[in-house]
Order: sequence, then structure tokens, then C-alpha cells
Amino acid sequence: MDETLLQRYIFQQSAVWKALLDKRESLTAPFAVLEPKPDRVILIGSGSSHYAALMARPVLEQAFGVEVSCFVPSQEEQLIRCRAAHPLYIAVSQSGISTNTYTLIRSLRAQGYPVVALTEHLDSPVGKAASLAIPLLIGDERIGAKTKGVTATVLTLMLLGLSVCRDESYRTRLYAALDALIIQSAENLRRAQIWSRAHLEEVIPFRHLYVIAGNDGLGAAQEAALKLLETNYLPVSCYPLDEYIHGVQNALDGDACLICLLPPETHTERARMLTLTAFARSVGAQCLLIAPGGVENDLTALNLLDTECRELRCLTYLPAVQTLAAVLSAARGIDTSRRRYPDFFARMGSKME
Repeated sequence: MDETLLQRYIFQQSAVWKALLDKRESLTAPFAVLEPKPDRVILIGSGSSHYAALMARPVLEQAFGVEVSCFVPSQEEQLIRCRAAHPLYIAVSQSGISTNTYTLIRSLRAQGYPVVALTEHLDSPVGKAASLAIPLLIGDERIGAKTKGVTATVLTLMLLGLSVCRDESYRTRLYAALDALIIQSAENLRRAQIWSRAHLEEVIPFRHLYVIAGNDGLGAAQEAALKLLETNYLPVSCYPLDEYIHGVQNALDGDACLICLLPPETHTERARMLTLTAFARSVGAQCLLIAPGGVENDLTALNLLDTECRELRCLTYLPAVQTLAAVLSAARGIDTSRRRYPDFFARMGSKME
């Protein structure tokens, strides 16, 4: 199977991560000196940008020591009701041309609020509208279904938080875990490629997929579901484990395919997810496990190296599902480098192209 552009971008992620880590001081310097220090941080973004914010939130909360909330731009009323004396808004738009994000930044700035923008293009409308723009150092990604752009956004947000973190032991632990993540990433992608191809014939007949995660993995699961949907043009649902077992299990039968982001050995949700997997298989459903740290006696499991850092596990799960999405779409003959509906954004007015 020839390498697609999507697969090429997926495999570039570890190099992008390393470059971000190497450049963290210069990248975060303008952000680290912002005053006054916020008493609440509010992250804004749509689609993959929103899910990136959810994945980065645990690090930001620990680093800032304040509540961090994530909103999509259409939630402006709820967002404004977040009470704080000194709120900091961080808007994420890789392209920098998302209409709703741009409009919200303009509204917040008109009300006198500081807005930091993360965008690939500092001279984009989003970049220009913000009070400070931080570049997303991604390199070329000429494709709608973003992969390295998403994980680079997660990492950039984390690095911004760590740049203001006063807990030296936490900062040191996270940087060490990031180093380990980068070292492990090439082997994890190799395993994901082999695993995806091995299970290709089992998964490709399904016309609806389900991604299930524990609470810690929910942001990664939502982005994983979106990526499978964007690249394979079929419905993909995402559920936290607790929600799935309160009614959704009634859809379990031979037509259901579950992709489970398995929590590690120490996590309380692990046993329940394995119980769900066993039950689903007993009624004929297909289940695939993505397991940082591994799982014994399950031939469907993708056993991945794990940094044992809860906050970074999203960056272990996500490239694995990206790889599965890329392998499935290539087998279906879908050219993910082209938009399925080229005039969609123009007709919806959702991007300023």
C-alpha cells in the first residue's frame, strides 16, 4: 500500500514535537510575561481546535492553578458568564480563517478582554484580531483532516502553560515525560501501522464506528472519532464509558464496531472497559483495544509504549487512531488530500477563504 499524504503528515509528528520542545523558550517568551496573571483561563476553538483544548486542559489547570474552561465560539453567552476579575481567553484556529472564532475574538477585544491566538499564520484574520498571536510551528499540512496540526496544538498549549508554572517539580516531570513521548513515538507509530493493516479486513465492512474512552481520554476520543469520520466519510460516534453503558449498549450487535481507548492498569475505569469489551463480543460486536502500557491475552489489542504520564496519554492514543483512519481511507480509495465538497465552507460562510 503506497504512503498517502495523510500518512506522511502523521509520521512527521514526532519531529514536530521535538522541534516545539527545543524551541519552547523562544516560542513561549511573549506569553510568559503577560500581566495581570489570570484568575480564569478560557479556551476557544471549533472542531479539532476544541478537542485540542480539551486534551491540554489538565496541564493548563495544574500550571496556572486556576479553573480552565473550553468552549466553542457559538457558546459566547455561556463564555461571557464565566465570572473572573482577570480572565484570559486563548483562541485556537490552525488556519486563522475560521469565521466564528474571528468574530468572537473581535467581540471580546471590543469589551476590553485580552485574547491570545494560536494560529499557523500570524498575519491571518484570527492572528491580527488577537492581542497576542503565538505561531503553531507545524510546517506544511495541505489537507483538511488535520493530524500533526492537532497534536502540535495540544503540545503548544501545554508548553504555554508550563512557561508560567511555578511548580518546578511538575514542570520538570512534564518535560521529562515529553522527552520520553518523543522517543517512543516512532515505535508506537510502527506498531499502529502494523496493527491497522492486520485488522483492516475486519473493520472495513462496518459503516458505523464507536470510539469509547474513560474520562481522561475523552478529548482524544472525540478527536479520534472526528478523524475517522473526516477521512472515511461514515458516521462515527464517541462516548465516555459511563455514558455508553447507560442506554447506548442497546445498539450492540454484529453490526457494531467499538474502538476502545483502554485506560492504564492503575485506572479505575480499566476493569469496566474490559468487562464491556467481553460483553460486546459475546453479542457479536467487534472490539479493538488501543492500550498504552499493553493488555495481556487480547489479540485485537494495540499495545503501545506509555510514558505513564496521565496528561500526555492523549498524545499516545491519538496518533494510533490517526493511523487507523489513514489506513482505512486508503483501502477505501478515498483521496484525503482533496475536499469532498470543495465549495462547502464558502456556502456556509464558515471560513474566510
